[in-house]
Amino acid sequence: MNRTTLGFIFTGMAYLMVGVGLGLYMAIDESARILGPVHAHANLVGFVTFNIFGIGYHILPRFRGRPLYSEGLAWVQFWAANIGLAGFLVFTATRIYWGVGSNQRAVFAALMALSFVLFVYNMGRTMIQVPPQQK
Repeated sequence: MNRTTLGFIFTGMAYLMVGVGLGLYMAIDESARILGPVHAHANLVGFVTFNIFGIGYHILPRFRGRPLYSEGLAWVQFWAANIGLAGFLVFTATRIYWGVGSNQRAVFAALMALSFVLFVYNMGRTMIQVPPQQK
């Protein structure tokens, strides 16, 4: 497996632990239930979507019998997704507790959305590229 695939799978597992930890905290302390959006995004975007990215980067080019369009673009997407999600989670929590960070949260959400667009572009180019001619 390449570094992007492994990166997404390992960070997905890390986000799962963040989500599970928050879920346990919310179960123990009822006042922490206001962190529900942070818990949900850590699990759904962090764990589920990051694993979809990692598995997609590994399997889809093989199913199509073609190399990934751009490993470099995949690596940029990996970092954009991680920075975007981490910032989004932090500023969602600050917005919930202190009412600040809405602008920063929007910037990180946009970075995360950009990473999704990069994935779709990279996979789309991988799926439609013309294979080299056989001699």
